[in-house]
Amino acid sequence: MSQSKNSPPVWKKIYIYLLIIFFLFSNTKSFASISDFSIADEAKLGKKFYFYLLTHYPIIYDPYIQHYLNKLVSKIKKGLPPIPFDITINLIYNKEINAFAGPGGHVFVNTGLVLAMENEAELASVLCHEFAHVTQRHIAQNIKRQKLLTVGSLVGILAGALIGKSAGHAVAVGSMAGVQSAMLKYTRAEEREADQVGIQYLTKAGYPASSMIEAFLKLKRHKTLSGENNIPPYFLTHPGIEERISYLKTMVKYLHNSNNGIKRNLNRDFDKVKALIIGHYSDKEAGLELVKKLSGECEKRVATAILYSRNNMFNEAEKLFEDDLCQRELPYYFREKGRFYFQMGKLSIALNYLNKAISIDSKDYFALYYRGRIYEALDELKLALKDMEKILEYVPHDSEIHMILGRIKGRLVGPFYGYIHYAYAELYKGNKNMMFKYYNRAKAMAKSENEKNMLKEFYKKYQEVKELW
Repeated sequence: MSQSKNSPPVWKKIYIYLLIIFFLFSNTKSFASISDFSIADEAKLGKKFYFYLLTHYPIIYDPYIQHYLNKLVSKIKKGLPPIPFDITINLIYNKEINAFAGPGGHVFVNTGLVLAMENEAELASVLCHEFAHVTQRHIAQNIKRQKLLTVGSLVGILAGALIGKSAGHAVAVGSMAGVQSAMLKYTRAEEREADQVGIQYLTKAGYPASSMIEAFLKLKRHKTLSGENNIPPYFLTHPGIEERISYLKTMVKYLHNSNNGIKRNLNRDFDKVKALIIGHYSDKEAGLELVKKLSGECEKRVATAILYSRNNMFNEAEKLFEDDLCQRELPYYFREKGRFYFQMGKLSIALNYLNKAISIDSKDYFALYYRGRIYEALDELKLALKDMEKILEYVPHDSEIHMILGRIKGRLVGPFYGYIHYAYAELYKGNKNMMFKYYNRAKAMAKSENEKNMLKEFYKKYQEVKELW
């Protein structure tokens, strides 16, 4: 359940991937009009899009963070019109300030965006903008426009992405000029509509309409201060930043929305999540600066302790974990303390705190993960197996959990069960060659009817995603 520390520029590669699958999709089915691209078509495309991100980008599986994001989405969804998709949200470990709504209602948020926002209302405003793209079916409209794309354009964009800022970059820039309005960026009308519809969703959810302006101003300020072009495309494209902020200010006046207290009431929950993200996914110096802006002392304490432990400042981190009073404020406190002692190699102390964490929340699969790792290290394989199988119920696509289950089941049950889990692990890593290596080994050992059925189920899952390879 670990995340890679090397995070590529996600939005660029996501858009490139969308170009590829849209192009391939159009070769197999022709759409005479937007109505020909059905809800079912978008749902199918969304499933492929989701699997691609799952296998190519570091998704963060922290149950506390996920629960918070799910609650936020549920709150916003109450004000949305009926939509045929079940909106899902995932957090990606990436420093770029971005959120992206893919086809079929799959929404992804970068850690960089959460860290850039000051409160929940600002984060909600960005999500509402993305949800507006979903409800207005802007991606479906882009698919209609993509018929303007050529193979040369696609090759140029890929060359720029793969070669980088060299000759390939020049090729990509030339190719992009003709296609960016059609595919890589929403149109002026679509962005305006997403702003205007999104701000209405924001107020229906009970947030101040002004929060969307505040979020846009923060994005603008970040670009000005950093000089980096890592702001999401929907913010940089026409209509210009100033124009968009201007017409949003006009809308705020007419909406007469004054839910200003909501920022104070909900910011503590937001900061509890932000503390985890700062601790685990920010650089030390930048993280320590962000810690200062957290509202609670316990959030500051735990975020700093995690940052210190990640930078091998173990004595300093341990001092911050000495006082257990923060458990009253932070439901994940014992989990993080147990995780710290696990990293220190003090397994008995770690086990004590992880057991406390699980007694508080039996569904905290991060705590279960570290406890399972300890049980495996202590050769308590049956206990380790129980924890890892429980985790798999919550995160069935996690490649690392499948690898651990492969090790444990290979020893406890038999080599077939080890190899089939290894095959799943490689499937969810997107590694076709290794996947078939383990699949064929499992196939050679399958004897019982149950084992043969497990092979059939695995191959069915592979069939669903094989065209992505």
